[in-house]
Amino acid sequence: MTQKIQATDITEDEAQNAVFFERADEFIKLANEFCRPVKGETPQPAQTRGQVSAAMLFGAARFNTWVAANNFKDGNEMRDAKEQVISYLMQQFHMMLEDNFDEYCDQFENYLRFRKNEEFHAHKHDHDHDHQY
Repeated sequence: MTQKIQATDITEDEAQNAVFFERADEFIKLANEFCRPVKGETPQPAQTRGQVSAAMLFGAARFNTWVAANNFKDGNEMRDAKEQVISYLMQQFHMMLEDNFDEYCDQFENYLRFRKNEEFHAHKHDHDHDHQY
C-alpha cells in the first residue's frame, strides 16, 4: 500500500526514501503476481515462489551489473573493479536481507497468516472421491 505524501510536508531525503520504498513495493507487487497460480493448474506455491525468487535474484544481479558497467570506460577497467563492486553489492544485500529477516521473525504470525488459507486451497481436492459409508 502506498500512501500519497504532500511534497511540502517532507524533506528531500524523506522524498527520496519514499520513492525508494514505492519502487521496491512495485517490484514486490510484480513478484507476487508471478506467484499467483495459473487458473486451471494445481497450485504449487513453494515451487512457484522459489522460481520467482531465483528469477528476481538473477534480474537484480543482471541489472546491478549493468548499473556498475555504466561507471567504467571499458571492460578492463570494470574487470579491475570487480571485487570492489561485488563486495559493495553483497554488503548492501546482506544488510537488507538481515533487516527483512529480523522483521519477518518479529512479525511472523502477522506476515504469514495467509498460509492457513493457502494450505486449505492447495489440498481441498486431495481427498478421496470414493466415499464409503
